Amino acid sequence: MHKICINVYLCFLRVYINVCACVCVCVCVCVCVCVCVCVCVCVCGKKCFLQMLCDDVFARNLFSRKQREAQSAPGWKLFGKVPLRESPPKDSKTIQQEYEAKVSKSGQRKNLEFEPLSTTALILEDRPANLPAKSEEEAQRHRQEYDEMVAEAKKRDLYEIFLSRAKERWKSFRETGSEMESDDSADRESSLDLIKLDISRTFPPLFIFQKGGPYHDLLHSVLGAYTCYRPDVGYVQGMSFIAAVLILNLEEAEAFIAFTNLLNKPCQMAFFRVDHELMLKYFAAFEVFFEENLPRLFNHFKSSNLTPDLYLIDWIFTLYTKSLPLDVACRVWDVFCRDGEEFLFRTGLGILRLYEEVLLQMDFIHIAQFLTRLPEDTPSERLFSCIANTQMISGNRKWTQVFNALLKDKEMEKSSSPTVKNS
Repeated sequence: MHKICINVYLCFLRVYINVCACVCVCVCVCVCVCVCVCVCVCVCGKKCFLQMLCDDVFARNLFSRKQREAQSAPGWKLFGKVPLRESPPKDSKTIQQEYEAKVSKSGQRKNLEFEPLSTTALILEDRPANLPAKSEEEAQRHRQEYDEMVAEAKKRDLYEIFLSRAKERWKSFRETGSEMESDDSADRESSLDLIKLDISRTFPPLFIFQKGGPYHDLLHSVLGAYTCYRPDVGYVQGMSFIAAVLILNLEEAEAFIAFTNLLNKPCQMAFFRVDHELMLKYFAAFEVFFEENLPRLFNHFKSSNLTPDLYLIDWIFTLYTKSLPLDVACRVWDVFCRDGEEFLFRTGLGILRLYEEVLLQMDFIHIAQFLTRLPEDTPSERLFSCIANTQMISGNRKWTQVFNALLKDKEMEKSSSPTVKNS
C-alpha cells in the first residue's frame, strides 16, 4: 500500500513539472511576441503587426537568400548591407570651389521666426555672484580690452585673406609676365620686383631672408599681404627690415598684426605715405631739440647745408635696424614701444651726440655716408648713455608740445632758427 502511494505521488509530481515547463515556455513565447511587436511598431509604425507578419514574412520571402526589390523598406536598410557609392575623384581646385560655395551659402541669413543669439548670450553675467561688482571704470576698460582682442582676432583672419589675394596676384604676374600699369604710385611701389629686390638686401650677413633661406617665404608673405591690406600705402623700401625683425620674434600671423599696428602709428604712416608737409614738421621739431642739445654740431650741419631728411628718413623708415647693429636696434625698439615716436628722434640725437667729435671733422658727403651706415662696433652702453643725456625739453616744452605747435603754425620761417619761441 505504501509503494502504491509513492508511485501515485511521483506521477503527480511529473505531471506538475511538465505543466510548469509548458507554462514557462508559454511565458517566454509571449515575451518574445511582445518584443517583436514593439520592434515592429518602432520600425514600421504605419503597419500593424499582423499585416507586417503576413507581408514581410510570407509574401516577401523573409528567409530567401536572394534579396528582392521589395526589400527597400526603411526597416530593411537598418540591417541590410548598403553598397558603397563610388564618387569620381576630385582635384584640389574643385574641392576648394565646393568649400567656398558651402561657406558662402552657410553665411547667408535665413528667414527664421526667431532672432539668433550671439555667442555673448552664453555669458549670463559679467561677474560671479561671490565677487563684488565692477566699477564703471573697470567695466569700461574690460570692454575696451575685449574689443581690442576681437579686432586682433579679425586681423589674424584678414592675414589669411590678404595673403591668398597676394598669392593670386603673384600667380597672375608670373603668368602674364608683367603687372598692370597704374597711375597710383602706391601700386607701382608694391610691385613684385621691388619686394623681391628689397628682401634680397635685408640683413645680408644673416643670410636667412634671401632666396633659399628659412625665412624668405615668410617675409615675402607678410609684405605681400600688407600691400593687399593697405593698397593706399603699398610697399615702400625699408619695410622689409621692420617685418624681418618681427618675424624673428613672432609667429607669421602675429608678425603681420604687429607689422600693421606698427606702421599704423602717426609718425610711420606719415613717412611711409610720403606726406611731405607732415614730414617737414617732424624734421623741424627734430631740429628744435638738435639745436638745444648740440649747438656746435647743429651749426656745422647748417654751414654744410646738411638737412635732417638726408639721414632721418633712412632711420625712421627702418627704425634703425639698417643703420645700427641688430641687437642695439632691438633695444631701441623696446623703449620705442614704451615711449612712442619721441624716442625715435631722441635716439637720433643720441647717435649725433655719440659721434659729435667725429662729425665735426667731416664735410657734407662724408657726414651723409657715415650717418646712413654707422660703424658695426657701435657701443650700445655709450649710445644709451648719450640718449639718456639728451634733453627733450625746449623752452619748457616737451616733444609733443613742440610738434603740436609746429602743426598749428601754418607759415614756418625758413631762414630763421626753427626753435619754437615761448608764448
